[in-house]
Amino acid sequence: MSNFLTRLITGVIYGGTIIVCLMLGKLTCTILFFALMIMALLEFYTLVKKDNSQPQIVTGLMTAVVMYFSSVLFFESLELSHFFINCTLLLILFIFCCELFKKTEPNFNNIALTLAGLIYIALPMSLTHFLSHNSTNNYDYTLLLSVFILIWLTDTGGYLIGKRFGKHKLHDKISPKKSWEGAAGSLLFSTIGSIIISFTLTQMSHIEWVLLAIVVSVGSLIGDLVESHLKRSLGRKDSGRILPGHGGILDRIDSALFVIPTVYIYINFIQ
Repeated sequence: MSNFLTRLITGVIYGGTIIVCLMLGKLTCTILFFALMIMALLEFYTLVKKDNSQPQIVTGLMTAVVMYFSSVLFFESLELSHFFINCTLLLILFIFCCELFKKTEPNFNNIALTLAGLIYIALPMSLTHFLSHNSTNNYDYTLLLSVFILIWLTDTGGYLIGKRFGKHKLHDKISPKKSWEGAAGSLLFSTIGSIIISFTLTQMSHIEWVLLAIVVSVGSLIGDLVESHLKRSLGRKDSGRILPGHGGILDRIDSALFVIPTVYIYINFIQ
């Protein structure tokens, strides 16, 4: 089986899983992004783990879980949500304390890497719940699903246009295959997709949907470059091997990790 066909099949299964989980309801949505967060965070900690750098994997995962459910409970019980937020803050402080009593040589990088995983992965995954609820705090997957569709259109446009017309390198040192032409193709595909969606979903105006497409395109590109930067700095090609043809979960959700926070800020701004 060719690499392209393998990537296509894996991509369809991945995309189909997200669509089905979002459409089935809040429970499957919660389980989906929780699983993605845990797997991506484990990949990240494994990537950055070296002889002189040992992130606190267990403590980091515990903090991520509590952080995640603080956002889940926000729409069920504010009291419980606030309790989990307080626990998150305590666990973050605990990460600093843990490093003081390690028997190994002191290394502040361990704290930095542990917190980096929480900011880079756990925080964006936690924000998905705010994008999956409407202004009346009821579960509504349409906006979050639209964001992922725009991400996929961005990737598709960048690949097709970049492969056919790409001549001017976007960032040769980090991602040699990316071009300015591909970036323009990403924006074009995403904008067309947002215009089509705007005639179906009316929670935003047409111009707000187009602006959302720009936010998604830029965020997706930056997210992709950041993960490429991470892997190049560590001398790795992929974050893992769980997805045939794509690498790891972190390779697959790298764009979403920047898109989700930027869309969250954008939605709050226009509202």
